[in-house]
Amino acid sequence: MIRNPPHEVDVRVGQNLRALRSKLNVSQGKLAEALGVTFQQVQKYEKASNRICSSKLSQIAKYFQVDVATLFSGTGEHDAGETLFPFSPEALAIAQTYDSIPSAKVRHAIGGLIRPLIDQEAVES
Repeated sequence: MIRNPPHEVDVRVGQNLRALRSKLNVSQGKLAEALGVTFQQVQKYEKASNRICSSKLSQIAKYFQVDVATLFSGTGEHDAGETLFPFSPEALAIAQTYDSIPSAKVRHAIGGLIRPLIDQEAVES
C-alpha cells in the first residue's frame, strides 16, 4: 500500500512538539505516560508518521502549560508566520548541553572557541 507523505502542518506540529519537549527536558517516555500513550506513539507524533488528534493536542498543551496555537507555530495556520522554535534539533541540543555546564569559566572558554569560527565564516561568505 502506497502511503501519502504527511501534510506540512503535521510535520511542523511534530517538530514543534519535539522542540518544546526537548527545551523543557521532558523525555518521550515521560510525555507518553502523561498522555496515556506509548513513547513510540510520541515518536510517531514528532515524526508526523501519525497525526495528533485534537484531544491529544489539548492534553499536550495543558501538560506544557502553553496554548494549543503554540504547537502550530510556524505553520501559517494560526499565527503570523513566526516560528516559535527557529532552531534545528541539533542547535537545541547544543544549547541544552551548553546550559548544563556548571562552570562559568568553561562556558566562557567555549564561547571563546566558537566566536572566531563564526567570524571566519562571515569573512569567507
